[in-house]
Amino acid sequence: MQIMTHILPGGSNDRLSPDSIRLALRLRLLSLIAFPVAAALSAVLQRSFLILLLLAGGMMLVSWIERIRFLRATGETRMPDPGAFWPGFAVRTGLLMGIFVVTLGLLALFRDTSLARGFGWPDLLVAGGTTLIVYLMNLASAQMATGQANLVVAKVNASYQPQRGPADEAGDIIEGEYSDTDMR
Repeated sequence: MQIMTHILPGGSNDRLSPDSIRLALRLRLLSLIAFPVAAALSAVLQRSFLILLLLAGGMMLVSWIERIRFLRATGETRMPDPGAFWPGFAVRTGLLMGIFVVTLGLLALFRDTSLARGFGWPDLLVAGGTTLIVYLMNLASAQMATGQANLVVAKVNASYQPQRGPADEAGDIIEGEYSDTDMR
């Protein structure tokens, strides 16, 4: 039980709420699909493909923050492995590029498409806004989940009562036999 008591404080409720846990999980799910939706939105808005690099960078930033938060919650003081940055960035860029190209291809079936040639404020707004929204959703989700976990730990700790047995009453148990210290 001692390991579980190191969870960071969070949440202001005093009662366990399944709805709070459901909301935290829904926020996490929405944060997973926010960047692919932003890539599809960029294709619909016919923005430059360079926005995908910003979106992948935003994904890496949020992922890095979440890894640090997870390590701190488990009591680790080290930073996440920086060697995983470039492979992660490449995979995320490829995922977003695939969504961008498929969405653009579907749009090309129904209308004339032409991508923006430059990089502008709409690109920064979509990438920065998506990154900020995902960060805030993850932060709210972590706070709700931490609060609920603290409540569970508190209830378990409160309901745990050590067993009182014959050894607690100034006696000894040796190989399954009880011997009272007063009878010796």
